[in-house]
Amino acid sequence: MPSPAAETAIHTRQSRTALNGIFIIASIAAIYFARDFLLPVILAVFIALTFRPAVRYLAKRGIAPALTTTFFVVVLTAGGALALYFLSTAVAAWLSEAPAFARTFTEKLRGLRSSLAVVADLSEKLQAVSEPAAGATEVTVRQSSLPAIFALVTGYPAQLAVTLGATLVIAVFLMASGDMFYEKLVHILPSMTDKKRALRIVYSVEREVSVYLLSFAAINAGLGLAVALSFHALGMPSPYLWGVLAFLLNFIPYVGAIAGAGLAGFMAVVVFDTLSYAMLVPLAYGFWATVESQLVTPQTLERRLQMNAVAILLSLAFWTWLWGIGGAVIGVPLLVAFKVFCDQMEGFNRIGEFLAARDIAKTAASETEAAK
Repeated sequence: MPSPAAETAIHTRQSRTALNGIFIIASIAAIYFARDFLLPVILAVFIALTFRPAVRYLAKRGIAPALTTTFFVVVLTAGGALALYFLSTAVAAWLSEAPAFARTFTEKLRGLRSSLAVVADLSEKLQAVSEPAAGATEVTVRQSSLPAIFALVTGYPAQLAVTLGATLVIAVFLMASGDMFYEKLVHILPSMTDKKRALRIVYSVEREVSVYLLSFAAINAGLGLAVALSFHALGMPSPYLWGVLAFLLNFIPYVGAIAGAGLAGFMAVVVFDTLSYAMLVPLAYGFWATVESQLVTPQTLERRLQMNAVAILLSLAFWTWLWGIGGAVIGVPLLVAFKVFCDQMEGFNRIGEFLAARDIAKTAASETEAAK
């Protein structure tokens, strides 16, 4: 029989474990329900972190932070509005022609139907089983689906505009505030050692996240340019729009490239007469996406900012499940910021090593062995 003290210790550990589990579940639920508030705040923080080094550099040379911030925000707003204008025009045209595109795509792939006869037969059987018994029920479902589709198509752009507007407003105040938050952080910490450590962590996170985001944006711009030029050479309509789309989609790792290549392949089958020539379009997209992910990005980004694929996929899956498309966009930058934070904290070094790419983890392990 364990002693009363041992039983008390066991119960304390079990209670602590249960409370930690409840806290984690409650935190995830709170993050989910507060997504409309947290998403623009996090995006604004990333924008501020990206441009804060430039704002500080120009402030030391006599240019007011408010003026620099206004310039950056005007450039971002103008560029974003221009990109959204061209994309919205193209997307509206694509949506209006979607039924015709679908018919054309189906007709051109009719020659492949014989090889899919088994799948089609199974699909028909499943459809026959799932057909409603009463015709009135079917009519009700179809009628109710139209408002839902209309709400989705018309409501999402409005929500996106509100989110982007709130993001820019918060980012303006964060960048224009200068080092106020850093000064307050230093003021509330008790010892000089804590103050120095906090400033080192904050400046490291700011610098490395800024380098990552600016480098990744430049890489995506290069990918968009390569896709646009390739599509222009192949004769795809509106190649510059495909370049902008490739630039935006590549902010979502893996999934963005697959979605872009798939959409480009669909449109190529609709546009071109032969399937063999149409397949050159997604192949070109996939080629440039592979060059970007396997050659350009590893050579461009600093070694300490490179992440392992498992961590990226887990972060992408978690934040997409939690916040949808917005979560997919911020998932990897959040992971990079968390890794930089772990690298700067003595108790979290192992987590940072786990999140690092394989070569970096091996280097860190060899350095640890050499130190021993």
